[in-house]
Amino acid sequence: MYHHFGDESVLSLCEVPTPQPASGQVQVRVHMASLNPVDFKLRSGMLRLVGRPKRPAITGKDFAGEITALGANVQGYAIGQRVFGSVDPLGGEGSCAQFVALSTDLIATIPRALSDEVAASLPVASGTALQALADIAQLQRGQSVLITGASGAVGSSAVQLARAIGARITGVCSTANIAYVRSIGADRVIDYKTDNWQNCGDRFDVIFDAAASATFSSSRRCLKGGGIYINTMPSGALYLAALVARLSSRQRCVPFLLKTNAELLGRLATLTADGVIAPRISEIVDLGQVAAAQRRMEDGKVSGKICVRVNP
Repeated sequence: MYHHFGDESVLSLCEVPTPQPASGQVQVRVHMASLNPVDFKLRSGMLRLVGRPKRPAITGKDFAGEITALGANVQGYAIGQRVFGSVDPLGGEGSCAQFVALSTDLIATIPRALSDEVAASLPVASGTALQALADIAQLQRGQSVLITGASGAVGSSAVQLARAIGARITGVCSTANIAYVRSIGADRVIDYKTDNWQNCGDRFDVIFDAAASATFSSSRRCLKGGGIYINTMPSGALYLAALVARLSSRQRCVPFLLKTNAELLGRLATLTADGVIAPRISEIVDLGQVAAAQRRMEDGKVSGKICVRVNP
């Protein structure tokens, strides 16, 4: 956890009271957590104006584990049941802890076939891809989609989902990940180290900027007339671009903010159990290694998910 904003050095292992479930909540013994860029963005203070996050705070959002206690008015869940989900870290709670307590609207049952590390990898990364492509863009079979950061946790889930939908997929990644991105379903792969995808000459129905590496203004020439651009890193400039696009053209610009709930998590569980999504897990670390792992993520040295072993 961390008591003030800063780099990874502000993280330390601490003893805190075990959280108890309130009405409508469950207590979960965390077996596995997973790390996301939002974790270090919150820790660094980059998102301190978004929801005014509390401190001290435990880092981490995603987890998998088993229910150890039920709050009042909880139905449909039982002690010992395997669940996964995503906490709301703005209140200081986090998943890199032995226990979490949270609403049943933020969890779902883990299918028997899924491991804890796979389940813990799903909520933020795969949830972002599913909500962006299926719910917001409403990507259809035969449409064309370009996905930046196609080898990362969000982007690779997006490629796999787009493949299942039947879209024509162009993935953008580094040289080292071209073979991987092709293997998960991309029809074409652009190496951003040698080519600028914005000069590829094609126009797409959907541009999913999972790497948040571009802007709407620089991307719109690659969009079809009624196309949609989705960026995973909202900013004031992006919200302004969205307004201008809505008023001046048929193109759409969407600053994306994930909205996690039990329904979304249930869809992710089903898609993963059916083999549509296979998270790319790069490594599993212990709690004492979280700070170093977040540093590697910040430096862009991680492809896929880092999981955290909490209660083996």
